[in-house]
Amino acid sequence: MPRRYTYVGPESIRQGVKREAHCIRIAAPSDIIPWTADFLSPRKTSGTVVATFVIDPDEQLWIADRRSEHVACADGKDVLAAGEIMFDRAGNRIEVIEITNQSTGYCPELECWMAVEAVLNRIGIHHPGCFTTVFEFRRCSKCGTTTIVKDEVFQCAVCDAPLSRDWNYA
Repeated sequence: MPRRYTYVGPESIRQGVKREAHCIRIAAPSDIIPWTADFLSPRKTSGTVVATFVIDPDEQLWIADRRSEHVACADGKDVLAAGEIMFDRAGNRIEVIEITNQSTGYCPELECWMAVEAVLNRIGIHHPGCFTTVFEFRRCSKCGTTTIVKDEVFQCAVCDAPLSRDWNYA
């Protein structure tokens, strides 16, 4: 059973959040085509588009504009995965060319890839087979800040306190 990630970001962002109108559920690659048209130049049917994504507890893929909050895309609920996804569109062909677990609102672990992969495989979207960039999140036990671990340095970016080597949002 995959881990469910609860929103850990600022409460001010979560308050009153509703799934935004431009957030769509993807059940087939063809669902992405009209959505990408909003981000490509007029009459252009090829190009790349970056989106915010979540996998909800029902194992459904939801995407929204990259500037959207993951918690809004998730309608304020828990997720199995969250991050950013880059689609390459060539006419009616859609594939994922980059995908990350970058979400400071949910701070998902690398292991959430299994949920992402299962959903992308089920709906038939070609993908790279793993996250193309992986982010490692830790909460500082001293100041409470969420920090992205970089270069294996487990130190808070705000107060310089040491960070746990283990994921600590449970």
